[in-house]
Amino acid sequence: MDTRFYNSKEINIEQVAGDLVRAYQAMGYQAQNIGNNEQMIVQLKKGSELEALIGMQAALSVTLQRNSNGVMVAIGQQKWIDKAAVGVASLAIPVLWPLTFTAGFGIIRQATLGQAVLNTVDGLIHQQMPNVQRGPASTSV
Repeated sequence: MDTRFYNSKEINIEQVAGDLVRAYQAMGYQAQNIGNNEQMIVQLKKGSELEALIGMQAALSVTLQRNSNGVMVAIGQQKWIDKAAVGVASLAIPVLWPLTFTAGFGIIRQATLGQAVLNTVDGLIHQQMPNVQRGPASTSV
């Protein structure tokens, strides 16, 4: 799980979550958020159910949580098993070999999504608080 910590208690995490949802919706993602000023969860998904079946869908969740030292942002566990299963099945059944490529594309899409989302969160937080520092993860609640 990728995490980032921001050393400010003044970050409006509800605004960051809403801006993140709008940014990814503008890029064609299904996006939603839920929570309050202490913890927000944002879910992002791109790709249809058919794309999920062939291993091309990308989905993840982002948790923004306030603690005594600032705000922790974490990317949730990503679904890799569906892509691996599609890849293995396509190797075992020659007719399905083209799915090897779609599963590979899905793995790349999924792997790059987490880093892209964290970079977007960085930008959104720095729009609110230009001087905020990003530091090592804080475990204090």
